[in-house]
Amino acid sequence: MKYLAFPLALCVAACASTPPEKLQGADYYFEEGQKAMEKNRCLEASEHFKRLVSNFPGSRRVAEAQFFLAEAHFCNRDWVNAAFEYQRIVDIYPSSEWAVEAQFKVGESHFKQLRRPELDQKETFEALTAFRNFIEDQPDSPLAEQARQRIAECRGRLAQKQYLSGRLYHKQGHLDAAKMTYEEVLREYPDVGEWYYTTLFRMGEIAHEQGDVDLAVQYWKEVLQDSGDPELVEGVQKHLSGLSQSPG
Repeated sequence: MKYLAFPLALCVAACASTPPEKLQGADYYFEEGQKAMEKNRCLEASEHFKRLVSNFPGSRRVAEAQFFLAEAHFCNRDWVNAAFEYQRIVDIYPSSEWAVEAQFKVGESHFKQLRRPELDQKETFEALTAFRNFIEDQPDSPLAEQARQRIAECRGRLAQKQYLSGRLYHKQGHLDAAKMTYEEVLREYPDVGEWYYTTLFRMGEIAHEQGDVDLAVQYWKEVLQDSGDPELVEGVQKHLSGLSQSPG
């Protein structure tokens, strides 16, 4: 055992005497981060930009480095950290040239996390809020139109989620619960054409199943007149044809 003690002591002494890595300048970390980004080495890039932001808060490049730190996380598909770092630009450097794009990218980072419509839609609501804030704060930005498109996509996802909930009740025969859920789609998402008219079609089916033929026809005729969806139109025509062939 005594023969092992001396080499071990030498190793410990050598390790203890190893000097810490020398801190480079802000420009060095920025340039290395940019090089890594150009080669799509996103994680490596984030480490370089993080060092600049953490160690050189007074640097002339800190706001730009903060933006590219967020970009590196976005590049690495780390949407949670990307959203956080983009938001830091909006909060800490609101007058920087990167602030507008960063605010838009907050929404994009949440949007990238959207789940299937039948699952929880927390990220959809977060993206929707972020894009609405962007349009309110930056109405003249070239990115405003893209933000509006994202809002429409988010609302479509939420409308589909609500419709699918109603459809599940409907298939299970819980007509009152289905009707209440469908009505929320009609009330909250009248601008989401696909799910609005699909819901109207189902509302017609419920009315028919509950014996209110006149109300069913009213729903179906609105679909026939306004939807323009070939499958829905065909479905309405089949229902109306069935009514015309019914006795009495």
